[in-house]
Amino acid sequence: LDEWMSKPEEGESSMEGMDHSNMGSEEDSDKEADSEDSSMSGMDHGSMESDSNDSMNGMGEMGHDMSAYDIFSINGKSGDSIEPLKVKEGEKVRIRLVNVGYMSHKIHLHGHDFKVAAIDGQELKQPKEIKDQVISIAPGERYDIEFTADNPGEWFIECHGDMEGTSGMKTKIQYENSSNSTDKSNQSEELPEFTFVNYGPSKQGEFSLDQKYDVEYKMDLNTAMNGSDMAYTINGEIFPETDNINVKEGDLVKVTLTNNSMMDDHPMHLHGHFFQVLSKNGKPVEGSPIIKDTINLKPGDVYVVAFKADNPGNWLFHCHDLHHATAGMVNMVKYDGFKPSFTPDPNANNKPE
Repeated sequence: LDEWMSKPEEGESSMEGMDHSNMGSEEDSDKEADSEDSSMSGMDHGSMESDSNDSMNGMGEMGHDMSAYDIFSINGKSGDSIEPLKVKEGEKVRIRLVNVGYMSHKIHLHGHDFKVAAIDGQELKQPKEIKDQVISIAPGERYDIEFTADNPGEWFIECHGDMEGTSGMKTKIQYENSSNSTDKSNQSEELPEFTFVNYGPSKQGEFSLDQKYDVEYKMDLNTAMNGSDMAYTINGEIFPETDNINVKEGDLVKVTLTNNSMMDDHPMHLHGHFFQVLSKNGKPVEGSPIIKDTINLKPGDVYVVAFKADNPGNWLFHCHDLHHATAGMVNMVKYDGFKPSFTPDPNANNKPE
């Protein structure tokens, strides 16, 4: 899932002064796979927030004209160029939904009961079937859904929202030897949104809210002015002045994330580790243990997460809306005594991020 501008020159003014090469750290030890985009050459991509164009008349807090992002894509293609998913009756089908853009997207599978089998690549325990709920997928998140092909015909799987590009983010599930379909697109309809807080049978995870932790860290996400520019802050500071989460190998770490921004979502992504989500807005997660590496905080949200420091390195913990990360919303998990073995070639023009 991605977003693009058909006329990138219209978005240039809103992107001035943003140097994405300054976001990262030369010491970041991440080995995550890079995503590849195809079939959209000559177009710029990137955006903010969700696919609902209802704040500031389409303008984000940093002044990005979201209406410029008028093409939404699936696997690098949009609209009628997206190939249908062909299935046979009786097959078990698994779809991985990966958001490689900068905007949250609400995905709706028509005509079938389905299970959310995995989130961020981590399997859920005994997931239950749901129907006609949208899966809201923030930048950097991954959701795997499973269903049985038991309803012959042609059925949409599509994005819900009201931005111009929404109509292009849809395709069909097409049964073999069946062309009969009464299904209709309903992309503007508001449907219940899936939540993992109480999804699946209750199981004890590795961590709990009341156990003892070696490191506890509070992460206040907010906005501020940096001269004439908007800054995105962690505990009132912008990277590289943000305070690190300093750990020793083997430490148990609890992080409380609070989104005090008035309008912005912040999909916070931790490199090199997975964390367990313990609570949302003061309520414990009571279903299947939720293990993630990216958690999307809407305005006012408070999440408590926990992880074990078991992967020595210096790891970024940043907002996956890279506009926000570039404007300061980055800090690091730093292991005591870790020294990176990699030294950049001083003659290389392309420095690691």
